[in-house]
Formats: sequence, structure tokens, C-alpha cells
Amino acid sequence: MRYIEFTNLNEEKLSTEARNKLPDSEFGIPSLRKYPLQSKHQTMLAIKFFNYVDKEHEAELARNIIRKMKEYNISPDVVGEKNRLRKYL
Repeated sequence: MRYIEFTNLNEEKLSTEARNKLPDSEFGIPSLRKYPLQSKHQTMLAIKFFNYVDKEHEAELARNIIRKMKEYNISPDVVGEKNRLRKYL
């Protein structure tokens, strides 16, 4: 299993304290508390790194990302052709 840390050089990393305060529902994979989706930026990062999710969690993450894409008005056009998320759109 690969671990990708969701940070951007231009953005501050989500602090451990802030992450711990998030409800499970704010994660793409709530049971693992992975792929935080509490902001448009974090949702965009989850889209970018979708191909790194284990196959067993792929459908759940896709559902949660798509829900947040609608909430944050993120166009499906941001999902690249090689991104496995495309098959769920």
C-alpha cells in the first residue's frame, strides 16, 4: 500500500490537530480517515491522487469525491483521461 501525503507547496499542510477534529464524514474513505475532503483544495488533491487508492476503496472514494465535486462546483472536466475516477463520472 502506497501512502501519499496530500500537500501542496503553496498550501499549508492540514495540522494533526485540525485533522483530528474533522468528522469521519469529511474523508473520502471515512473508515480509514484518508483523503480529507473538507475544502475545494483538498477535494482537488483527492482527484489528483485518486489513482493511488487501493482498488478495494476505489468506489467509496469515487462516490465521496463526486459528492464534494457537486458541493464545491468542481467541473468533471478537471478529471484527466488517465484518472480512474473518470469511469465513475
